Amino acid sequence: MTQEFEARKNELLDDVRGVLKEAETLYQSAVDDGSTEAKELKAKLKIQLDKAKQQYASLEATVTDKAKEAARHTDALVHEKPYQALGIAAAAGVLLGVLLSRK
Repeated sequence: MTQEFEARKNELLDDVRGVLKEAETLYQSAVDDGSTEAKELKAKLKIQLDKAKQQYASLEATVTDKAKEAARHTDALVHEKPYQALGIAAAAGVLLGVLLSRK
């Protein structure tokens, strides 16, 4: 489950990173016709793009920290109560087996 979460988290972060790169490329290739409105719009876009990059960096750090904390907590819980963890895993396996064997 942790590996699947990590894979999905990384996939999502890669997607967001790609969108930000595409937006920055679009910003840099935008034609400036010299009008004051275009310059103001381009300046506002640059500010929003920088803000989005900062929020992405913050989100990435937060998600990574929370995932690591959840993994540490789960590891500690399994070490404190190994038989209970084993019983839960066995019950989940039986339940999954029953659900998969039904047609």
